Amino acid sequence: MRVGIIGLGLIGGSLGLALRRLGHSIDVTGVARRAESAADAIQWGAVDRASTDLAALSDCEIVVIATPIDEIAGVMERIASVVPPGTLITDVASVKRPVLRWAQRLPNPLRFLGGHPVAGKTRSGLAESDASIFDQEPWIFTPIDDQDVRPFDMWFEMLRAIGATVSFMRADVHDQQMAFLSHLAFVLSSAFAETVRKNADARLGGPGYRGMVRLVGGDPVMYEAIARENRDALVDAIDRFDAVLHPYRQRIAGGIRVKELFGGAVHVER
Repeated sequence: MRVGIIGLGLIGGSLGLALRRLGHSIDVTGVARRAESAADAIQWGAVDRASTDLAALSDCEIVVIATPIDEIAGVMERIASVVPPGTLITDVASVKRPVLRWAQRLPNPLRFLGGHPVAGKTRSGLAESDASIFDQEPWIFTPIDDQDVRPFDMWFEMLRAIGATVSFMRADVHDQQMAFLSHLAFVLSSAFAETVRKNADARLGGPGYRGMVRLVGGDPVMYEAIARENRDALVDAIDRFDAVLHPYRQRIAGGIRVKELFGGAVHVER
């Protein structure tokens, strides 16, 4: 199978590495913005070949858009005249509703299926690529109403083969879930780090501090775009967190027992 990957950062590079480990029946072509990145992807073994020209994807059976979310609309417009109408197209963005709107610009929107691998690292970039980051992690797809996803069956099997757990849900449900499970976490990590910076010496912080600020090492430009595209759901998540946090403050300030609050935190099961 010939797979094209547009965007050779952490997710695109990791996907290429993982797919190429499956065997020679899979051929991976990468497209990067800079010639240096394309050359690095070949050297890292993330792709069989790489280019800065989207025309290199003209013979691919499936194309994965792995660029930052604020570049996806432009990429869709450019590949519309490059890949055949029958080519399968998907993406990896963590916000899905706007992506599904942009996909309507494609010659055959029903050959697009929104996707999101819930995987990653604190730091981004090709140098952080790791074929194992998808292992036992969800890969969520968000088909539009009545969309036939059977043309993507081989793609689903390939993702399962690299360790991902394939699932499906509506785009609006996905975006709401990610607002709580991912996007809120970055906001809280950033706010916590700012509070510490203004009031304490971070050099004295231990594992708890480092765990709380870990996400701040992520790309702020990427998270700004995510916050913009998932604004309503993220604001709702922040408001709900604030409503939960307030009783902690009230009980601590009043000298009331808080063991029940601390012990009532949801146990994380993975």
